[in-house]
Amino acid sequence: MNNITNIVVGGPRKWILWILVACASTACVKDKGNYQYREINTVAISGILEGYSTTLGGRLKITPEVIFSVSDSPDSIKYEWHVLNDNGKSMGKLSSERNLDVEVGAPIKKDGVYTMLYCVTNLSTGVLYYRRFNLVVRDRMANGYIMLCERENESFDIELISIYNDTLTQYHNMLDFYDSRLPRTGRKPLDLACYCDEASPTLESDGKKKYAIWILTDKGTDRVRTEDFEWQPEFNISTLSIIPDKYTNGKTLVAEKMHAPTTNALNKAINYIRCDGNWYWYNWPGRVYFYVSPINVAVTGGTPYKSAPYICAVASRSAVLFNEDANRFEYQNLSSSGNSAIVLHTSRLGEDKTFFNWENPDYRLIYMDNIDLAKGFAVVKNVASGKCELLSIDFSTGNIPRKTGQAEFPPLPGGGLSMEDIRFFVPHGKLPYMFLATDEKVFMINSNTMSGWRDVTATLVPSGHKISKMKNTAIRLADASRILVATYDPAGAAGQNGQLTFYDVADGSGDVTLARHPRTAEEGRYQIDMKWTGFGKIINVDYREPK
Repeated sequence: MNNITNIVVGGPRKWILWILVACASTACVKDKGNYQYREINTVAISGILEGYSTTLGGRLKITPEVIFSVSDSPDSIKYEWHVLNDNGKSMGKLSSERNLDVEVGAPIKKDGVYTMLYCVTNLSTGVLYYRRFNLVVRDRMANGYIMLCERENESFDIELISIYNDTLTQYHNMLDFYDSRLPRTGRKPLDLACYCDEASPTLESDGKKKYAIWILTDKGTDRVRTEDFEWQPEFNISTLSIIPDKYTNGKTLVAEKMHAPTTNALNKAINYIRCDGNWYWYNWPGRVYFYVSPINVAVTGGTPYKSAPYICAVASRSAVLFNEDANRFEYQNLSSSGNSAIVLHTSRLGEDKTFFNWENPDYRLIYMDNIDLAKGFAVVKNVASGKCELLSIDFSTGNIPRKTGQAEFPPLPGGGLSMEDIRFFVPHGKLPYMFLATDEKVFMINSNTMSGWRDVTATLVPSGHKISKMKNTAIRLADASRILVATYDPAGAAGQNGQLTFYDVADGSGDVTLARHPRTAEEGRYQIDMKWTGFGKIINVDYREPK
């Protein structure tokens, strides 16, 4: 930053004082006959209002009228537009052009009233002229769908579909836009999660701003501020933890995935994180005990069992894990021991076998996840029968997982395609339909009747594209009744070859159609297709709503 950072509003008075001192000094010097004088070039600035209003990401245009008393070379004039802090010093420069025409962003990073300064400097004389004005900024990017996306040169960024005044607007490269310091080069993005978290780093102190944005990469696990995506080294996951060597062997922990079955309520800010093959539990009141021990530990022993990389959980400290050593489901809950430790463990689930056996030595878990905040499912293969089954899990009664259904999948279509080839298992949030997808194919089935498969690839996957993410919108997203599909074109330009599309599913027929916003046509208002292109390859999508 140049020397404007040290200029305090009121600077021209300083120059007037120096001119008076200079005049007084020359009066005492003997006249040596040099009568070559130069007229001082003064500047008059007008055409700038006292105040303006705009939004983050909006365009701000101001064309001031600048009148010079003497014609001068354009190279001798410097223009700058600055954002001032409370002390009247520059906190950042918006532009170096005579006229302002910028997208409002860093150093402006949140809504509020900002003091702005337009500076015109005569480089020949060193005299600075300025006009001050106010700028009211509203944040229209606070709520919406955010995406963690791969970019070119082994990097990544965050993209956004904002929801503001019931309109949807696409924004690119939020980390660049906010000038975030989060390390990105040479890192592979793994996952993204947004939810209320009392321990989250924020700019505000009020509770409604306690909101976490977690970014997982293969080199580190970090949080960024939800208001401006700012990152500092202490936001790394390692600064939250007491890490015993017996579990980590001195290594820096890097999370492989997160599972945050939470709402926007602070009293339900609970998260499950997987590192080095173990599952850990994180909740802000107990954050000092984060990573004390894995939760995939039986009550009767202290050695972690081999747990599957999938989990089904609810926001009130309850989860189902799968013990791969014993081929059985286990139930995790919270218990305490003394005042200095939190002990988390799992218990065997096998007492009630009404619908299916929680402890079947023939089961091999293929996948497990939530459907919404109270229900989950598991896909298992019975190696004895060779059949794959869909198991339904419900937490709605006392937060104890109950078995509410069991159904056998018919063989997949596609000539030898098996359940092990499926990358995405996506149940609808409200209707009894399930989508199963590989990188390129998508099949759909009625999960109540299991009455045959429907190939919906042509509807959901553009020609030449592959699927990078598929999920329902029932968990922490704005609408529980839609399916979202993120695809990318392998032949397209990196950082611009991704697409995000939302789909509706009809009750009864199960027909899949492109979603539109608003959901129903309204007089005098256009419906838009919920399909956007130009992203990087989308790794995950979540909903950001810091309220």
